[in-house]
Amino acid sequence: MRKELWQQGFNPALPQREVMPIRLQPKSKGQLVEIFKEGGKSMSPVIDTEVREGADDVEVGVAYQIVNVEQLTTDVQSLSGIRVSLLDSKKGGGNVMLWQRKVTGTTSKLGAYIQALGNNTDKWLNKWVVHEPWQTRNNVLTVVAAPVPKAPRAKKAKTT
Repeated sequence: MRKELWQQGFNPALPQREVMPIRLQPKSKGQLVEIFKEGGKSMSPVIDTEVREGADDVEVGVAYQIVNVEQLTTDVQSLSGIRVSLLDSKKGGGNVMLWQRKVTGTTSKLGAYIQALGNNTDKWLNKWVVHEPWQTRNNVLTVVAAPVPKAPRAKKAKTT
């Protein structure tokens, strides 16, 4: 039976084997290009991020229900904003980010929300809104009635 390393006695008379760290040989640029073309390891990190204008993920012309309004502050620059979480009738969701400032115009995103829904965000919950095409300095938000779900079709009675 083999003994563990701590169970073995140390005999200075026996030659000790030195363990050298493995040195990796640097690769040339041509070797790296070949590895990349063969589909080997990625040379640089891949960023899995979808880029959108304004990072809002709501569709234009679709009625959304406001389900959550939360105030947040960014870590880096301490910018203050309001994230509005939305849900459409098909259970698809989205978010709109409204950046706060002391004075805003009626055509900014924040101004469009305040003009349509008021400045008390507690009253925004469960309201249905439609976003018109967001344009620079021309943002429009419309408050609509809740969509009525379609009634299921009645089954036809069999006649004999």
